Amino acid sequence: MEKSMFFIGICPPHPLEKRIHGIKEEFRQKYGVKGGFRSKAHITLQMPFNLAINKEEQFISALNYMLAGKRTFKIELKDFGNFEPRVIFINVDENRELDSLQKSVEHLMKKFQVFNSTHKNNGFTPHITVAFRDLKKPTFSKIWNEVKDRDFKESFRANAITVFKHNGNSWDIFSKN
Repeated sequence: MEKSMFFIGICPPHPLEKRIHGIKEEFRQKYGVKGGFRSKAHITLQMPFNLAINKEEQFISALNYMLAGKRTFKIELKDFGNFEPRVIFINVDENRELDSLQKSVEHLMKKFQVFNSTHKNNGFTPHITVAFRDLKKPTFSKIWNEVKDRDFKESFRANAITVFKHNGNSWDIFSKN
């Protein structure tokens, strides 16, 4: 059975996405890291998963049904955080609506027999990644020292979730609901 790889996230609006892209570009120019460019800026609701191609339409329909009637909500971004020693990100403030949405997505994933909704059982830690994957320990330390006290404060309304599909090299938008 042929499968494709997907993940689900919330993308900030274009002006904010462009600002975050600028941060990634800064790190690429200064430190040569480019892992953060494999997808648009997003808050992950469901980490990458495989889905049979013949289930894609059913999955999107179920996702749309789950989202019907859900209200938009505000997401606050504040400063930087990390998962040592390989990930640097923009923090997402605690948010009950976001937590509830992620739980709904997690429940839907179980219906489609996808059980990896939280990485290594660390729970849901919403964030927007700006550097990862090709980030080595010495570079991680340099970037972290540069951003740990840097101010970053933005907010946006979460009014859609995006399903990304891997094309073999990077992530493309498959559906925006």
